Amino acid sequence: MPAKTIFIHNQPLILQPSQLIQSGGEGMVFGVGATAVKLYHTPWVQHAAKLTYLCQSGIAWPDGVLAPQALAHDAQGQIVGFVMARLPAAAVPLKQLSSQAFCQKQGINVAQIVMLLRQMHDTLSQLHRAGVVVGDLNEQNVHVAPDDLRQSYWLDVDSYQARGYPCPVATLPFLDPLLYGVADFTTRPYFTPHTDWYSYFVLLLKMLLGAHPYGGTHPQHKSLTARAQAGITLADRGVTYPPNARPLESLSDELLDAMQRVFAQEQRGVFPLQLLEAYATDLTTCVHCGLAYPRQRRSCPACSLKLPVPPVGEWRMLLQGERVLELVRVLANGRILAIAHQANQYILFHLGVGGVLARQPLFAGRAGYRFALCQPRAGVLLLVVNPPGSVQLLLLEVGNAQPRQVAMLETGMFRETAVFAATPAHLYRIAGSWIMRGTLRGGLYVEDAIATVHKNQTWFTASPYDETLAGYHRIFAETRHFLWRAGTSYEVALPPLQPGEGVQEIGMGFSQTAVAFWRVTQQGGQASGQTFVVDERGRMAHTISQAMPYFPFTTNPALGQRPFHLLPPDMTLDRETAVYHHPLGLLRHTPGQLLFLPG
Repeated sequence: MPAKTIFIHNQPLILQPSQLIQSGGEGMVFGVGATAVKLYHTPWVQHAAKLTYLCQSGIAWPDGVLAPQALAHDAQGQIVGFVMARLPAAAVPLKQLSSQAFCQKQGINVAQIVMLLRQMHDTLSQLHRAGVVVGDLNEQNVHVAPDDLRQSYWLDVDSYQARGYPCPVATLPFLDPLLYGVADFTTRPYFTPHTDWYSYFVLLLKMLLGAHPYGGTHPQHKSLTARAQAGITLADRGVTYPPNARPLESLSDELLDAMQRVFAQEQRGVFPLQLLEAYATDLTTCVHCGLAYPRQRRSCPACSLKLPVPPVGEWRMLLQGERVLELVRVLANGRILAIAHQANQYILFHLGVGGVLARQPLFAGRAGYRFALCQPRAGVLLLVVNPPGSVQLLLLEVGNAQPRQVAMLETGMFRETAVFAATPAHLYRIAGSWIMRGTLRGGLYVEDAIATVHKNQTWFTASPYDETLAGYHRIFAETRHFLWRAGTSYEVALPPLQPGEGVQEIGMGFSQTAVAFWRVTQQGGQASGQTFVVDERGRMAHTISQAMPYFPFTTNPALGQRPFHLLPPDMTLDRETAVYHHPLGLLRHTPGQLLFLPG
């Protein structure tokens, strides 16, 4: 693919496909040293006028707001984008903090989330004092670095509403219902500081509860918009509460009262920071289950509400406790290996369907290490260890009294994340412009090249059942999916995106008999998801469409590398739960538990 040449301050800048960080419905973002360049797919006149104002107005942008700094022109002098500060490599969308599994894995507690919400409150207040309204404030355009929640990073600043320039977009779950009647947000400024505070409160509840204020299900009012217009919140008796959300009583009565005033009674205004301060001061932590809740509660709201894992009485507990399960692998002989992180220590567990057979400490380390595991031949286990934010892959032969270092390799990156995966017998990584397949022979690690890649723009994952890879190449705004099976590569032609439709998430997964590609897209502020099941040559078998599907396993780089598997049709699981096929039944893997279902 050819490079793109643009001009910054009349100086040429050549952008290569390998510099692409993100491509969405509106444009592409490239990394250029400590800065980033956003280019629009279709530059409009309104882009030029608004960007010129944002760059030249002298607005006092708060820390962490990645505002336009300089204009980007094409060879004809047309404004086609802008330069901004670059997002830190470790930053992830705020959406991640709504996941208890992600927070548990990263060691993030509620007190730290409250600290972040205070900082975000200050940033939003500063923007409003500067005469700027965010408008489309949502969980995708604010990012955080998990190891430092003292600072948030605000993206898509070119869409902010300022000096008569409207915010042209809206994301439905965060849009104030008072604006539901607006058909076109480009015609004039519709947003206000009050609509921003509405969005902020939605973000607060999603992070503290793990659920939207209109989350759960209701027998009559089935959609989010219907619930919002009827004022039926999580606290309504007719709502089936989301099973993976924290209990409502983990919030203070004052925060719950505020939730009802805003989301049930349509009251608006600046979010009262004192409610958050009082909540933080009153927090305590249950010594039994670890839930953070206000001391005003007489007992832990979660322990008395614990439900057995369905189906009741059939699942058998293999592993649990105060640990995070990072990886589960079923070997050919039915033995199970699991890597857990506990008290700053990584541990390899050898299990059978009856429970733990052996426990092998590996090394001390902070949260965030990623792993792959394969068995090149009977009795030989190869563990791949990738430190957080690193391209290094440490290869260890495990299973003996002490792990033996086999090799130290490097692999390619995608979205600042190392790309590697393991099938039952091989490790796959990126070296230069090739996917490499490696295994142990005579105690030495050997590799061969199997397929080509695009630098920094290829992602793949591997089947736990056979020699199959699934992945995609991203070349500017184009995404090309592929399937590699037993030595042959196949192109997977997914349906094209609609004009203005952007991809939020892409994933691939496997069952013993099928491969699935899935994607979540957004268009006009609404998200939708599709799962495409393909045959052994990458040809479309069938498509599953849902408004917002739940994927029990994900291979999204931002969420870690956990294989997705197709489930029996009668099983419905959340996206933090994985199910693996075992010769004697099924394994159910949650971040803190491993269970076995005979059958």
